Amino acid sequence: MKTIDIILPVYAGLDELRRCLESLFAHPQQTPWQLVLINDATPLPEIDQWLATFTADHPEIDYLRNERNLGFVASVNRGMARNPQHDVILLNSDTELHGDWLDRLRHCAAANPRAATLTPFSNNATICSFPRLCHDNPLPPGFSLAAIDRACAVANAGQSVEIPTGVGFCLYLRRRALDQLGLFDVERFGRGYGEENDFCRRAAAAGWSNLLCCDTFVYHSGGVSFAAEQVARASNAQEILDRLYPDYHHLVHQHIAADPQARHRLAAWIELLRNSPRPRSLHLTHHLSGGTWLHIQELFDHLANEVDFLLLKPLGEGRFELDLSGHQRLMLLQLRLPEQFPLLIELLTSIGLSHLHFHHTLGLETALWGLPARLGIPFDVTLHDYYFINANPTQTDDLGRYCPDLEQQATPYPFPVSLEQWQENQKPLLYQANRVIAPSHHTAALYRQHFPEARYRVIFHPEWERWAPYPAVREPQLPPDAPLRIVVFGAISREKGADLLEQSAQQARAQHLPLEFHLIGYAYRPLDAVIEHGDYDHTQIVTQIQQLDPHLLWFTALWPETYSYTLSEGLATGLPILAPNLGAFPERLQERPLTWIEPWEQPVTAWLERLTQLRQHFIEQHSGTSHPWQEQPSTSNGDPFYRLHYLHTTPPATPGPRLDHTMLQLFVSESQHGSEQLARLSRRENLLRQLVQLRTSRPGRWLSRLIPLRLQRLLKRRLSHRPIHEVLRDDR
Repeated sequence: MKTIDIILPVYAGLDELRRCLESLFAHPQQTPWQLVLINDATPLPEIDQWLATFTADHPEIDYLRNERNLGFVASVNRGMARNPQHDVILLNSDTELHGDWLDRLRHCAAANPRAATLTPFSNNATICSFPRLCHDNPLPPGFSLAAIDRACAVANAGQSVEIPTGVGFCLYLRRRALDQLGLFDVERFGRGYGEENDFCRRAAAAGWSNLLCCDTFVYHSGGVSFAAEQVARASNAQEILDRLYPDYHHLVHQHIAADPQARHRLAAWIELLRNSPRPRSLHLTHHLSGGTWLHIQELFDHLANEVDFLLLKPLGEGRFELDLSGHQRLMLLQLRLPEQFPLLIELLTSIGLSHLHFHHTLGLETALWGLPARLGIPFDVTLHDYYFINANPTQTDDLGRYCPDLEQQATPYPFPVSLEQWQENQKPLLYQANRVIAPSHHTAALYRQHFPEARYRVIFHPEWERWAPYPAVREPQLPPDAPLRIVVFGAISREKGADLLEQSAQQARAQHLPLEFHLIGYAYRPLDAVIEHGDYDHTQIVTQIQQLDPHLLWFTALWPETYSYTLSEGLATGLPILAPNLGAFPERLQERPLTWIEPWEQPVTAWLERLTQLRQHFIEQHSGTSHPWQEQPSTSNGDPFYRLHYLHTTPPATPGPRLDHTMLQLFVSESQHGSEQLARLSRRENLLRQLVQLRTSRPGRWLSRLIPLRLQRLLKRRLSHRPIHEVLRDDR
């Protein structure tokens, strides 16, 4: 075998350079190679000093020093001319290598004698990027460079794809092509950017090909040497390439649209999961946002280093999205169900699932309920609302108030079955679950009335494990002549007390009571006598509340919330709280200082009387004292359930047979076709999108006051009789 020259120019980035060279020498290769290290007159003395020591320890390195800074193009040309018989690999100093990477590139070159250039996969390599095409991807959480490179080597052994251009971070160039085409164009591309694209297009015009070697992965930090000049150089290179090759960008865009390496990225990701030492858990949910989605994100983030998560949800029109990276959207597939249910079973069997978790069944194809039996694995169900009982998530009537009588409740989703049939249909899922996780005792108690044989576990959401104890509660200082500033926050529907808030503010104004009502967020319509501050960001809500310097937080919910993430945000402020004796509020707030629990169904006059009493209490108790408090644990022993018990004893499952690339291409083709379908919104979907936008605007909220709630629900139901991806808001 001929020696391959690895040409590595150096200018900046000592830490990256050190990692690059250490990784290069750490992995022996069968292919003979020589490092041509070019110091391009670095202005950093620490790099000069480190290179002097490193090259002294490695006398086999061909170490060149430019007397002045020549730039990348001239430097690599100098290196490529060093040994005219050798193939070369251009390697950036901000790369890291693993395994027999060089042997795989050489094998790919030997198998494709008309390939002028070869590029491996990388996290940051435009059209050669993994896992997302044309993204600067960090290494996926929980997976090392070694694991990713090994997955590519196993899943894509000997596989390559023709690409319109190679990428210069790690570029194999065949000497015969260099001899025919010449070196890089220093005159046009100067200090760097675009020179490899020019070479690749010259090669293609001469009958050569440019390949992506799909069985090799090289990590690339990106932009270390040229960080300060990157934008200007890239822009200049684009202009030159446009003049030289008018069809260049069309070819690149055409390649991106076709994405012929998609199945190779998918194969490598599946192989990553198959070899992971962690248990693999598939979670199923609806298409809406809200607390369910917050919980899923929180759970995935909380256990990112302990569990590999997958997520399945409906998109509409019988299409489902499977995120093989949890909620990170790094590797997405689309399927048609129930038609492709057998294909889904083959995929999940190949991955090797350890666990399933149902969060909601709204919009889920019923065939998915059979996944636990088909895969032979345990599953959990989490109760985020009351949908399983009678399809009414909030258990409220037409006025948006809690109504224990199921016959008197408003059911927002029409089903052609009786209540008895509905509950019989839910029993297999709830009764066969390993655990039915309720985030509050109230939720479990209400469900036991209808499904007494389920195995309930009352467990607070993972945010309790991450953030408890909450801040101490501080008494507000209220001068005798100041009004009591009361803050309500969130997306306030009728069920969450929007009407109660408005009526309280109106009566307080009419009676000249020293009470001031603020809303951070939005209500389902404009509220009279309430000071509205607009929408908010969940990550900034504590700061937004504190900027208003309120004396009291008021939770106005009129339905039995199962947990309430807004309550968690409120607890993080350390402010006094007034809440209803309904749902999760009493148990989550037990023994908390400066906290008052009131009957949820009491009239407005009673709420105003309590608020007036609290104002007087704060005036008399104006010491500003802090009262420590820790939220009560939701388990008998107080252990963090999700961290210690959720999947603590669940081992990784044994993966099934690998899927061949023909089957993987079925998934890729279906996903590409589905994305095209979803991009073409139907008339109904366009209309629904416009109505949602109108509904959340201020004029739309005023208009909605004139339309009865039942008619609003009927219109929404007619337009959204199937789930529509990212269109409806969960504004219950």
